[in-house]
Amino acid sequence: MITKKRIFAALLAAPAALVVAAPAHAQVNGIATASPVRVIDASKAFTAAQQQIQTTYKAAFDQINARRQAAQKEAEPLLAQLDTNKDKKVDDAELKAAQAAKNPVLDKIAAIQNAANTDVQKLSNPAARAELFAIESILRQYEPAQLRVVTARKISVVLSPEVFMYAPDSADISDAITAELDKSVPTVSIQPPADWQPARETLAMQQQLAQIEQMRAYQAAAQQQQRGAGAAPAPAAPAGAKPAGNKPAEPR
Repeated sequence: MITKKRIFAALLAAPAALVVAAPAHAQVNGIATASPVRVIDASKAFTAAQQQIQTTYKAAFDQINARRQAAQKEAEPLLAQLDTNKDKKVDDAELKAAQAAKNPVLDKIAAIQNAANTDVQKLSNPAARAELFAIESILRQYEPAQLRVVTARKISVVLSPEVFMYAPDSADISDAITAELDKSVPTVSIQPPADWQPARETLAMQQQLAQIEQMRAYQAAAQQQQRGAGAAPAPAAPAGAKPAGNKPAEPR
């Protein structure tokens, strides 16, 4: 089953080169650190927007699931041709052999995948725009919420968590910023104007939020595998997301 969050994680992430420039913030002798992506992810407004998108675009998500299943069914006979040892899977050796032989089956499979990806991108664009609009609406309130926390706690320097080799838990004010966001923007709209285009920072934030969801999905799958296999070793963590290149809207 393809869920909305998994679709965004796999297909709707912005290019990896885009990195949110919003400062992250910690509180030790006037120095503070926090993670903007963690703040947004934990906010009530983002959670509510996710739930609303899941309901509003349920028909599109169902169509995406069906399109994926149709593509898989279409590709199965072709994959079987590459399965030379008949173990019902195509391993690296079989794939390399097919590539070395320039097997035309590979082109047919790629065509099926590309057609499916194109259809999925079209189906997912409205939901992707809705999520981007919600993210951008929340991001507009991030700086004011951060300033309120900084002022109240008399913080003089705000740095990214990545610059610290060590910092105590008390240094992190992410939760405090989230609490301020929840007060000022408990909900946001998921209906952008027709001519609206997301900012680059919004696209980058969507990617980072998708990566968080990917890691959650991996951890859940690893835990499920361990329960089902008697605490067998968990699979290796993904080296990094490889978005399919879908860009629901050009950054302004």
